[in-house]
Amino acid sequence: MKIIRFGQFLVNSGVVRIEDIYDALNIQMKKTKPLGKIALERNMLTVAQVFDVLNAQIDTNKMFGETAVDLGYLKPEDVDELLEMQKMSRPYIGDILVEMGKLDKETLASKLKKYHQMSD
Repeated sequence: MKIIRFGQFLVNSGVVRIEDIYDALNIQMKKTKPLGKIALERNMLTVAQVFDVLNAQIDTNKMFGETAVDLGYLKPEDVDELLEMQKMSRPYIGDILVEMGKLDKETLASKLKKYHQMSD
């Protein structure tokens, strides 16, 4: 069985348009804290180290955490912890759609229930 994301489920259900999902995903990206900022808040990196990582990243295709490990600033388990914190800081797509006025809370709750039943 192919697993679909909740946004695609909402589009397939005719509740929102694909353009609404695109807009919501852009908002979600803007509201999700960058790994470097979380590392600063948790005192896992200094400002100078964050800039070192960002500068080292310029010429590579590596992610922030991978570059920080390569530079010896973080351990892989630190990056895993930061990624989990980042995930927790990311707003849900359904909540964003409600804020945008594209979905009401009752419809969101109903569709979430159907979505979870489908994936069980």
